[in-house]
Amino acid sequence: MKAKEMRIATLTLIAMFVVIMAVVPVAMGQENDFSTEKEYGELFLKNMDESKKLINPISLNNMNGDLEAVSFSLMNGGYIIINVNDLSVPEFSLERNTPFNDRNKKYVYNGPLAYMEDKQGTLFRMGMGNTADEAVTPEYVYAIASADKDKKLADLKTSSIGASVRSIGSGSLDYSLKTWEDGNIFCGPIAAGITLIYFDDHHDDDFVDSSNENQDDLLNLIINGGYIPNQGTGTSTVMNGLNDYLEDRNLANYYSAESQYSFSFSELKSLINSDKPVIVDTDNHPTYGEHWIIAHGYVELINEKYIVVNNGWGRNDVYVYVDGYIDDMVYIV
Repeated sequence: MKAKEMRIATLTLIAMFVVIMAVVPVAMGQENDFSTEKEYGELFLKNMDESKKLINPISLNNMNGDLEAVSFSLMNGGYIIINVNDLSVPEFSLERNTPFNDRNKKYVYNGPLAYMEDKQGTLFRMGMGNTADEAVTPEYVYAIASADKDKKLADLKTSSIGASVRSIGSGSLDYSLKTWEDGNIFCGPIAAGITLIYFDDHHDDDFVDSSNENQDDLLNLIINGGYIPNQGTGTSTVMNGLNDYLEDRNLANYYSAESQYSFSFSELKSLINSDKPVIVDTDNHPTYGEHWIIAHGYVELINEKYIVVNNGWGRNDVYVYVDGYIDDMVYIV
């Protein structure tokens, strides 16, 4: 009798062990499947009148090695990055593919447009052409405090009832910016060149001599003509370089480059609505601290503001959240 009871007890323990081993992976999968982020992201886009299915989640760590965000691809093109701590959306694109596409790699995300890969403890920046494999030691750390995600998701659901579009306003340039990129040229000359050729194409054909109306020759003129050096540049350097260029083109009586040392969303809207691109910088660049990008549009939602930018590496149509990331502005009026 005792032997029979022992067999029953043994079988019971084995059965319990099998059940536990089956349940634990399921529970872990539920914990890490980013279902809340996926639901929030799809509703976020739907409320912008964009019905998109989120697929292929990829984990993104912060500089401290902790899980910080998740990148989803959008079916039929596009991507969205969602912070796992508070469901904020630092960047997305309805057109461009995600910069994070390999599940076997260990990615580090330091905020909008700041992409890195962790290779055995050393960080290498991504998305910058020929300079992609340069080790970096960023000073800025993108790490968002935790919030009540269930409440935030519920609030988004509530705000969407009765209104399919949460956009207060949006605007864009009349034409597309050039998508120039060169891994050997810094972001300052690139941003200046894209801005100048836009004015030449759509405002005044005296902006650029016909012999320089191409990427290589115009960027060569900007750098080797002494306007903007091929190195990390500050706001005054970019503004003064553009003004020197306008002076040499005999345009200074009609146009001038101006700057602001703090970001103004209202000023940017006014410029975009006047068909003028705006050079702005981010404060979280993985190597240089700052990175120049070119705004060609904006979207103002009920609780968030985004600028639509050329990222300086050959991509237009990237939406960047402005609060906490965008700083100085340079523009031609």
